[in-house]
Amino acid sequence: MLKRQRSWVTMGVALWASAWIALACPARLRADQLPSEALNTFPADTLQVAFTNLADLRSSSAYPQIRQRILSHQLHAFEDFLRPMGIDPDKDVDEVMLGWRGEVMGPSGYLGLAAGRFQPDLIQKYFEQTSLPVRQYNGASLYAFGSGTDPDDLFFTFFDNTVAGFGRLADLKAMIDARQGVANALNSNNDYVGWQGELDGSAPQWGILNGKSAANLAGLWLAPFGQKTIDLTSLAHSVKALLYRVQWDTGFSTQLTMVCDKPETASGFAGLLTLLQRSAPGSTTGGATLPPILQSIQAHVDGARLELDASGPPELLDQILPRGGN
Repeated sequence: MLKRQRSWVTMGVALWASAWIALACPARLRADQLPSEALNTFPADTLQVAFTNLADLRSSSAYPQIRQRILSHQLHAFEDFLRPMGIDPDKDVDEVMLGWRGEVMGPSGYLGLAAGRFQPDLIQKYFEQTSLPVRQYNGASLYAFGSGTDPDDLFFTFFDNTVAGFGRLADLKAMIDARQGVANALNSNNDYVGWQGELDGSAPQWGILNGKSAANLAGLWLAPFGQKTIDLTSLAHSVKALLYRVQWDTGFSTQLTMVCDKPETASGFAGLLTLLQRSAPGSTTGGATLPPILQSIQAHVDGARLELDASGPPELLDQILPRGGN
């Protein structure tokens, strides 16, 4: 009987402690919201995604540079457009996930999800009062940022009070179709599901470049150094994906994983990187100087994966990773 009482006391203490931790640290117990939403919402032909947990990064001294990396001029203007409607992105948006259906990240051609606190009813009233363009599609209201007639105009919609989607009209419609099961979503790609599960929760900023888009980035690393003998077509078949995660303090530290088709490919890339790093500091190959970030990057091979680790001030990150919206 005494043993059973002690068991109940122990359980009660554990439950009390768990409840106290949940109240004191709710943000730490909640998993990132958008990665799973993106798997169910982004269309299956999405080749690249870039995730940022803004809520975790707002206290960082590098936050201004971080925002610059993920927000293009168009997205900055979009933020200013939302403020009169009662949405302050600096306070109300906690997570952002951008996606690209093309092979190159750019200032247009992206689609995205935002998680936070929204009031769709207020947005609806604002558009009704101002006669701004609104379109209906499969039960969703699509609000235009701009005239709504330009192919690159942004539209946005609300899936509920906590998740909003945005992108060009065709991309936003594709997201709605995928979310409603009318078309295949990104969760139909088993490789992508595995990669996203590997990265989710690992860092406040991470991303995936899939297939040829990953090979294009690897080619950009090598092209300035006079490596004209590299067959980029062959490279596209040998690199399956590039995964990256970024931690921030006053600067950044990043881990990149190049997922190759076989161990020999990963070893070949590692050997090429070593060859470039052994060049004398400041020397040039084909008229280009090896960027500082690649001079200090650490690499090791793990089967068919090449693991790369680098760190430095915020501006050096642009030498190895594309800006999310720029």
